[in-house]
Amino acid sequence: MDLTDHPQSSSKPTGTANKMALDLSSFGILPPGILTQPTPFSLNVSMRDIHRLSAQVDQANIAVPQYYNTHADPVNGTYGISRSWLLDAQQIWLSEFDWRAHEEQQNKFPNFRINVTLPSDGQVFDLHFAALFSKREDAVPITLLHGWPGSWMEFLPVMELLVEKYTADTLPYHVVVPSIPDYGLSFRPEETKELTMATAGEAINSLMVQLGFNGYVAQGGDVGSFLSQVLSHHDECKAYHLNMFFMTSQQQASVAHLNISAEEQAKVDYAAAWATTGNAYAVEHGTRPSTISLVLQTNPVAMLAWMGEKLIEWSDNRHSPFPSIDTILSFVSYYWLTNSYARSMWAYSELTSVVGGELPPYNPSLTKPMGYSCFPVEIATLPESWARELFPNLVFYGVHEKGGHFAALQAPEAFLSDIEQFLAIVKDTVLGSA
Repeated sequence: MDLTDHPQSSSKPTGTANKMALDLSSFGILPPGILTQPTPFSLNVSMRDIHRLSAQVDQANIAVPQYYNTHADPVNGTYGISRSWLLDAQQIWLSEFDWRAHEEQQNKFPNFRINVTLPSDGQVFDLHFAALFSKREDAVPITLLHGWPGSWMEFLPVMELLVEKYTADTLPYHVVVPSIPDYGLSFRPEETKELTMATAGEAINSLMVQLGFNGYVAQGGDVGSFLSQVLSHHDECKAYHLNMFFMTSQQQASVAHLNISAEEQAKVDYAAAWATTGNAYAVEHGTRPSTISLVLQTNPVAMLAWMGEKLIEWSDNRHSPFPSIDTILSFVSYYWLTNSYARSMWAYSELTSVVGGELPPYNPSLTKPMGYSCFPVEIATLPESWARELFPNLVFYGVHEKGGHFAALQAPEAFLSDIEQFLAIVKDTVLGSA
């Protein structure tokens, strides 16, 4: 893959597009106090790699019809992805999908690279992040953290809303959206040891510190939820917000006596069904990360089936299909073109390395302000009464009628509204020592 580092001003489109590019470039002006200067970055996948991807998609051999692949329905978790869906997606990938359009959407926002060295063990991380920096002195720094099978692109709809609502002069936040460690465009130049949640969290904290933020907010779902919990124990992280939370068996027992609504019970039942029949992929990731990575990286259509199933099943499809095949193809293409699938397995090695085992507790801070957003289709949910019992530091709880696991992608307006309300509550706490 050809990744070309260059200043964003080196290529300026004309007309309306140029106005947008100039408007967004103002969000790329670094705030004062930077400790390590990041390098402006634009993603530029070589035509050779794009053509090679297309050829591999074209050459993929999709299995003949049989009972399971003709009766599968990923929306309700029946057997997985269907053969007909995979055939249709393959043809769309070949005839309609435009990687360059997605690349252009990513590049129109300020993107950077930065090297951070961990104080604990000296590991070096080459981190990618997109950002919307504010010119306001009282802007609240926040980092938005994704997981698998997502990427930083999950937050593009939220970033679009922010640049429509604010200018760099009025934006109340510094928004930092990294490719989390060893995912996508973030990697370790020397991958000599297995990554852990603690070291990945340290890398994100180091990123925020190097950007000059002595106080910031962490937000996350999926893997990003665990990272945000880890970050809550770093001094510089002053508050945290989650949109997914896995409870330990002890926590479940401690809230069993509390009443929840019928709507909340439906969410709990959905999460329980996932725990029973929907997490086999995570066990495979955690116990045999090499095997599954090697299998899926033999052909992009194999990766499409594996990732596409989860992108569909974990979304709220009750009202209309989500996500679009184009969006799914952009996520799979990103993993393929960055050659990052194998690198992304580290979280599961820590979370699900024992078949039938319990997820390790990360014991998030019970003193720093916490916020939670509850969306109806989520693989791990936290009803409000449970949240208030478990977290005396809960200062915000948002509940929504639509949206799923990829909340920022599927319900960006609701997601952003919750984040803005939470940031208004914690602003003084965050900036008090920043």
